[in-house]
Amino acid sequence: MKPIYLDYQSTTPTDENVLKKMIPYFSEVYGNPHSANHQYGIDAYEATENSRKKIAKAIGAQSEEIIFTSGATESNNLAIKGSFLYRMEKHNRKKIIIAATEHKCVIEAANSLTSLGAIISIIDVNNRGEINLEQLNNEISDEVAIVSIMLANNEIGTIQPIKEISNICKKFNVWLHSDAAQALGNLEVKVNDLGVDLLSISSHKLYGPKGIGCLFVRRRPRIRLLPLIDGGGQERLMRSGTLPTPLIVGFSEAMYNADQNLKRNIKKLKSLRDRLHNHFIEFDKKIILNGTELNKNRLPNNLNYIIDGVNAVELTESLCKYVAFSTGSACSTGNIEPSYVLTSIGLNNEEALSSFRISVGLNSTNEDIDKAAKIICNKINFLRS
Repeated sequence: MKPIYLDYQSTTPTDENVLKKMIPYFSEVYGNPHSANHQYGIDAYEATENSRKKIAKAIGAQSEEIIFTSGATESNNLAIKGSFLYRMEKHNRKKIIIAATEHKCVIEAANSLTSLGAIISIIDVNNRGEINLEQLNNEISDEVAIVSIMLANNEIGTIQPIKEISNICKKFNVWLHSDAAQALGNLEVKVNDLGVDLLSISSHKLYGPKGIGCLFVRRRPRIRLLPLIDGGGQERLMRSGTLPTPLIVGFSEAMYNADQNLKRNIKKLKSLRDRLHNHFIEFDKKIILNGTELNKNRLPNNLNYIIDGVNAVELTESLCKYVAFSTGSACSTGNIEPSYVLTSIGLNNEEALSSFRISVGLNSTNEDIDKAAKIICNKINFLRS
């Protein structure tokens, strides 16, 4: 019997209908979408462009503003490095601003540019993980190339006030990038409402296939990036390489489903999450929820707790055959240090190492929730004793 899966912030299973849409593009419509001189290529090209339109529509963008990538990590790298390299060269802007709780790839992408003269400014967060807007106001200037603040945190589920951040950036014509990998499918995400210039998305967080994502790059006012990958000049010269038609078709279908069913899905996720939370509160009234309150600036599928007297790694690994959940970001596995996201919100090392993340999904059931909660609580009791 498979373990109960409650690690949906790490990845989601590909939806069956999404998979069905993809299958013909592996073996029937298999042409290279860049081969415009025969029907096989034309059919593949039409599939990728129709998919591009669907993805753009879901976030309120134009199809020309969607640049396909391998996922959010590549999108984040392209946004930060591409923006910095262009703005340093053209406008002598050398400063990059990020939040202390950004995804590892954003932090590393920014740090990698210090050898080229980049100055990195880290904005603090409060004990709920919310960005310090006053500090951002003080740091912003016409020396800043780009600000990168994730829309929703991948560990504690905190949602940032991106619209307010955008208004601060606009005062000095600073480009704003947001990693929205965790937000899509859990929040309404419209690029014009948010006021972002660049937005990263990953398909596998949306019940789509792994290995595909995109970067929204605003056209008006125009955002220019220097490419990270050289080659045939595909994707408006920003990202060379043959487009993977089956993955793009699956990605667009997953985006369409998420957009069409958003309100219903949010309601279901909140119900499942609150049911699970009630089990943990019943078990231990002193349990501490990391991040914001349940229904205030928090993802509808996220829970992150401090469990007093228990090592979270020991807890998750001892239950790996029964319940799949995690201690934090899947991109930081193998790191025995306490999560920097948790220490950034004021937790000490012991509290951070006693914290775990659990995330519900659209495939979760009430029975799964009840059973998983019982298994986890029994194991906590055992480890404490």
